Amino acid sequence: MRGLVWLGDDNLVVDEIAEPRARPGEVVVDVLRAGICGSDLHAYRGNAGTRKPPLVLGHEAVGRVGGSDEVFAIFPLTGCGTCRHCLAGSENLCAKRSLLGLHRPGTFAERVVVAESCLVPLPDGLAVDDAVLAEPLATSLSVFSANSVPAQPPSSQLIVVVGCGPIGLLALHAALWLTTPLAEVQMVDPEAERREVALDLGATSVYATVDELPTAAADLVIDAVGIEETWTGALKTVRPGGTVAVVGLGQSNGNVDMGQIVRSGITLRGSYAYSRRDFEQALALLASSPLRRSLVTTVCLEEGPAAFRLLVKQPGRVLKMLLDPTAEGE
Repeated sequence: MRGLVWLGDDNLVVDEIAEPRARPGEVVVDVLRAGICGSDLHAYRGNAGTRKPPLVLGHEAVGRVGGSDEVFAIFPLTGCGTCRHCLAGSENLCAKRSLLGLHRPGTFAERVVVAESCLVPLPDGLAVDDAVLAEPLATSLSVFSANSVPAQPPSSQLIVVVGCGPIGLLALHAALWLTTPLAEVQMVDPEAERREVALDLGATSVYATVDELPTAAADLVIDAVGIEETWTGALKTVRPGGTVAVVGLGQSNGNVDMGQIVRSGITLRGSYAYSRRDFEQALALLASSPLRRSLVTTVCLEEGPAAFRLLVKQPGRVLKMLLDPTAEGE
């Protein structure tokens, strides 16, 4: 079968790879769509983390099993099943968690093996191109879950989202869904095209840099970039007693003004991935309130290397890239 194989740094090739074999409790899924995530781009940029080439990347996907007509979204995380986090439904915090495209072959291929328990049926009427956004939307929804900030923020709340990539724009979508119309959501991104999209999706106002943000004003700041410049800006704009949730992981280490955090009683927290509940909630939200299809660009598997180059070199031209392994390349 065909797969998009990452060979290290920015080296990606479409090649013939071995057919996946399911063990007891697993199934082989025919991949219909697979989304390119920012974490896939980290590896492409040379920040591989624990990924080891050669590897099929990808963890956002929908597909079918055994030629069935039913389409499933793939929940890409598995845990040990016995620790306190797994028992609480937070596999994303399990010390032994495993993620598709990181710890095992991912979804940028015609077929992938997953645990049968990771198949999540789609709500009625939810299209494939919308359902594949469940994984990144769940990442944004997790910030609003009961384990972080309140799931129903006060109507007067000001929310700031730093970064208008897919996670940031989906955080905007989630915030508008979870709050009343009186809530404000402000967005930050250096790309003018992405700021325009944020306004179209309902942002109250947009800024080019974190330096333009109001000081000590926001109840919640979501940093969907995760570099020192953005979390420093987030701490500047959050009010005393407010929350900064860092979702992006553009930089692993850096300086933080701990004095400001202590003196202003700010909650600074990391938010990694999502729970199964967040994932299912994301599917429900996409079914009831889908995003505009113009946000998504779908290409065949053979165009995968070009899609990665475009996302890295010209981020203003495209927002979310999906790979369709069922389509024939030229």
